[in-house]
Amino acid sequence: MSVRTFRFPAIDRVVHGAGAVATIPALVDELGATRVMILTGSTLAFETPLVRALEGELGDRHRATFARMRAHAPRADIDDAIAAVQETGADLLIGYGGSSVTDATKIVAVRARADALPQLHVPTTLSSGEWTPASGMTGDEPGVKTYVVDPRMAPFAIVLDPEVSLHTPRDLWLSTGMKAVDHACEAMWGPRSHPFTDTLATQAIRTLRTALPATAADPTDLDARLDAQLAGWMSMAGVVNVRVHLSHTLGHQIGARWDVPHGVTSGITLPPVMRYLAAENAVGVARVAAAFDVVDVDAGAGAIEALVTSLGLPMRLRDVGADRADFPAVAAATLAAGRATGYVPTGGVDDLVTLLDEMW
Repeated sequence: MSVRTFRFPAIDRVVHGAGAVATIPALVDELGATRVMILTGSTLAFETPLVRALEGELGDRHRATFARMRAHAPRADIDDAIAAVQETGADLLIGYGGSSVTDATKIVAVRARADALPQLHVPTTLSSGEWTPASGMTGDEPGVKTYVVDPRMAPFAIVLDPEVSLHTPRDLWLSTGMKAVDHACEAMWGPRSHPFTDTLATQAIRTLRTALPATAADPTDLDARLDAQLAGWMSMAGVVNVRVHLSHTLGHQIGARWDVPHGVTSGITLPPVMRYLAAENAVGVARVAAAFDVVDVDAGAGAIEALVTSLGLPMRLRDVGADRADFPAVAAATLAAGRATGYVPTGGVDDLVTLLDEMW
């Protein structure tokens, strides 16, 4: 066995449980911050009481709220947020929202000034990007998602509060839960799998298989919501060491090309990718199948399809506005992104176009 080093992002702590958001002022004080900027989206800021409540709790510590971050973290919005940091002299960022807000907050933190700004994250979905020192954004090249990786992106603290997720739309919550399933699958069937992440990813899948249907049936079930949040954490723990794989790279480019939410892409990409990868990593695919309590690749892919269907989420590219004429461009963008993560399908563009056809 070769020698490996397992690295942990420099996240100081995780605060979790109903009401955990109330601990944020104390975390801000611990960091000595006096000029806090909240980064969020317009829906959370103006259609829920969450952001206004946090502004009130912060009191004089609150300097500004940037509430214009759009889906897929557009470069133009990130540049505007950087300008807001510089204009207000913010000394701490709080990312409050879903994956686009999370990605943007991390990029702003390392680009707004020479020394990275400290961050706190309050996720309202299960996308779980707050656990990684990497982010994606759109806008550098039309229809393509590009990546920023920097160890300084790791936040000081992550606050998991199931109560704030009550305001998250049902389909967004459930689809980002499938994104967490995606993280767990990728950790296990990728070429850099590790016993530590395999164990957590297995438990993440088993928890999400129960927690997601439970929250679909009863959106007020805070215990199930917290279980799902903790499973999202487990799905991403150590991902910097094992990296994401084909389902993610395809999903990112599908999302950027046709403006499809990333959680929705996961439900579409996972079953065909599982079948595709069985030939090159039978052991890893078998781990995923075992987490679904089945014994072979077809049954595993079928179990994922059954979960997606039970949650009422799309299963086909044709249902989310995809254009088959764009398949070669999406395949090429996926290959380019795959080179950055260390995985390039041996069949190249042709293989990926065939795989996209299977998703059609």
